[in-house]
Amino acid sequence: MMIRKNLQGETVEDGDGGGRVLLGFLLGLAAISAALLVRQTLTPEPVRLLGFTADRLSAALALLVAGVGAVTFRFSLRYLDGEPRRSRFLRLLAFTVGSAYLFMLSTNLLLLFVAWLLTSLGLHELLTFYPDRPEARPPARKKFLISRLGDLALIAAIALIWRDFGTLDLNAVLVAAATDSGGGSGTAIGLLVAVAALTKSAQFPFHSWLPETMESPTPVSALMHAGIINAGGALILRFAPLVARVPEALLLLAVVGTLTFVLGTLAMWAQVKVKRTLAWSTVSQMGFMMVQCGVAAFPAALLHIVGHGCYKAWSFLRSGGLPAFAGPVASTPPARALTLAAVGTALAVPALALASRATGFSPLDSPGELALTAVVALSVGQVWVALLGGRMLGRSDAARKLVGAVAATIGVPVSALALYRGTQAFLAPVVGELPHPDGPLSWAAAVIPVAALAGLAVLHGMLPTLGRSGAGRVFYVHALHGFYLGAAADRVVDGIWRRVVERTKKVNHG
Repeated sequence: MMIRKNLQGETVEDGDGGGRVLLGFLLGLAAISAALLVRQTLTPEPVRLLGFTADRLSAALALLVAGVGAVTFRFSLRYLDGEPRRSRFLRLLAFTVGSAYLFMLSTNLLLLFVAWLLTSLGLHELLTFYPDRPEARPPARKKFLISRLGDLALIAAIALIWRDFGTLDLNAVLVAAATDSGGGSGTAIGLLVAVAALTKSAQFPFHSWLPETMESPTPVSALMHAGIINAGGALILRFAPLVARVPEALLLLAVVGTLTFVLGTLAMWAQVKVKRTLAWSTVSQMGFMMVQCGVAAFPAALLHIVGHGCYKAWSFLRSGGLPAFAGPVASTPPARALTLAAVGTALAVPALALASRATGFSPLDSPGELALTAVVALSVGQVWVALLGGRMLGRSDAARKLVGAVAATIGVPVSALALYRGTQAFLAPVVGELPHPDGPLSWAAAVIPVAALAGLAVLHGMLPTLGRSGAGRVFYVHALHGFYLGAAADRVVDGIWRRVVERTKKVNHG
């Protein structure tokens, strides 16, 4: 280990040699994952070794973790240059990425739980990396306690699986679950897995720690928001053949996910700081990802995880740069915004019918896929608002934007349904033939998030008017602070933490 002086004259560890070795390790993981993904794409025969399985799903998730981890690590080498404890940070970062990588590939349930736990512990150390920043401790404690709830739910699910299936091999469990040979505990297992996933991916009411973790280094935010926060969704995807047969678990995911994305979206609209906006955006996106799982649209959830992970890593790693000032943005009058949204959504319906016929996607196969189609239609309406809601600079500009809106009306449905069908075919060798939930609980899981998204679209169009009213300004203040749910959670966590510390002191001095 070489010693040198930083710009302030402090003695620091160089650590470049060790950093290059760890970077090479992470790049190696990414290369292995890429090779496995190519092999699985060509020949979808899973590779199994010592409790680990590389199939199309696990290889894609592992590549995301390793890729984001390697990029984040490379950024950290420069970002923490001169930091006295940089070597420790780099080791912690590599350890956390490695643990998350093993989690994505584990199919022995004990190995999966160990990797799940080690990922959480590594992230806790990264969140509290700066000991002189007391603001970092409360959200880290909150995250620590919430993660332990998730651990209890997951280990309880594993215990039930061992009791009823007599194996800890996830592959064997999923095959047995498809034939309903797991006894009467399938519902309990599905619900426990859902609860574990909800605690891991910052879902309501376990979400408030995520926007508060701004005191950790920027690479931690990038790794957390782009990779580790997806662990809950990854868990649901790994258990998809079992969870898809538990309507109660699907409804739980859909309802909690809806509450989460509504809360996250409202709070995101009110933020004024870039990182806080990105953090609340992650809360909202993770909520929508859980909704996709809740309506059994698992291919859409995988697409969401990969797309959001890549985008959010890029967003956080560039958040230190100041965007160029583009001048004031004129708001769209509410009547015009709502009219454009309605027109765009209505025109998307025939476009979706054509796209459905062209891609072979049938929205009537299940309530979940019908809900997914409705979400695409609502998104086309928002494209119309974005393109045609602003100021027109003459007829040519108006014509160009109208052509863009019409092209999006056709292109968005075709692209969305084609991607869904392609991902569905890609996952078929892994998840097999999944049931199409069609009972009252499945319809509730489909209707609730679509209604919430439609309500948010209307509210977004009315924001200019609401912002000028007294009630609207009060609502803005509440949304800016996340409706104070974080403060309520802090009081609960502080009380628990204080009792744990006092009990530990009594034991040590007893």
